[in-house]
Amino acid sequence: MAEVEQLSDKIRKRLDRHRHELAERQKLIDNTMKEMLDQRERFATTAHHLLESVVHPKLAELARQFDNSVVSDRHSGADFHCACDFSHTSRFPATVTFDIGLLPGGADDGLTVRSTLEIFPTLMEYKRSDETSLSLEGSEEAVVRWVEEKILEFVDTYLRLETHPLYQKDYTVVDVVCGMPISVTAAPSKVEQYGRTFYFCSEHCKDAYLKKGKDI
Repeated sequence: MAEVEQLSDKIRKRLDRHRHELAERQKLIDNTMKEMLDQRERFATTAHHLLESVVHPKLAELARQFDNSVVSDRHSGADFHCACDFSHTSRFPATVTFDIGLLPGGADDGLTVRSTLEIFPTLMEYKRSDETSLSLEGSEEAVVRWVEEKILEFVDTYLRLETHPLYQKDYTVVDVVCGMPISVTAAPSKVEQYGRTFYFCSEHCKDAYLKKGKDI
């Protein structure tokens, strides 16, 4: 009988220890989840503020410089994005999306700012993405500087479309005076004559053409 009681006591101790281990494990899970949700809320609050006060206004200013662009905010899960879409035009013959995203950083209370550029069709080499990691606390000035830098880099890339030979091949003509290939969208001068339009690389070529009354 004593042996049975000893066994029962040992079983109860193991059960008690197991219940204690389960309780400790649940406490750890609860603390971890609370910390994660608190961190997620802090990130969402900061990212939403940065999107409204920094990213969107900066991209809106970019869009104001081009009549073929539109800005929109896009959220995906925990990420916050603002994108500037550029439609295809004869001056810029490509469909382009420039996106700035705010993502949770790898470290606790971290923030990742990422730029993404997509150009279709892809006929030239360009930097497709870049990112930087910052702290959630006091990150606004750093985000301002980084976003402005990426916008200026984008402008340099986008303007290449206007003169790139592969993008401009359907809009390239030859100056009939000097023989220089030029884009019709960038030609500073033109003359409509004989039911045709002649484009010139400069006013000098245009004047020379008109002076000679050249019939092409």
